[in-house]
Amino acid sequence: MTSRPAVQQGNDPLDRDRVAAARGPIGPVIQFALLIVPMVISGFFLVYALTGWILEGRDHLNWSLEAEKVGVYVGLATLAYCTVVALWVRLKGGARWHPLIVSSVGHVVLAALLVVSIFVTTRL
Repeated sequence: MTSRPAVQQGNDPLDRDRVAAARGPIGPVIQFALLIVPMVISGFFLVYALTGWILEGRDHLNWSLEAEKVGVYVGLATLAYCTVVALWVRLKGGARWHPLIVSSVGHVVLAALLVVSIFVTTRL
């Protein structure tokens, strides 16, 4: 009777495949990096948009001179980044409700609301 050689724990390729499948299509470090970028952009964009609501007089006028361009460019950059992230997740085999896709949709909606807020503030 021949016995099969024992496979050491962690060296079996099937175990590695199971671990990778359980982890998902995108690793945790990449997820963190892709999630932190729009959070930082949205945070600064929120502060920028809210600044227009509290400024008065000459400061508000100076802010409003460039605010619409900044709003449009940051909004479009957020849209582009989130679209690329969502497409990449789908191409890697991620589900439609993957946290990166949900985050991307949320940040695009937030960016659109902030752009509208900036346009309303400059017209006041």
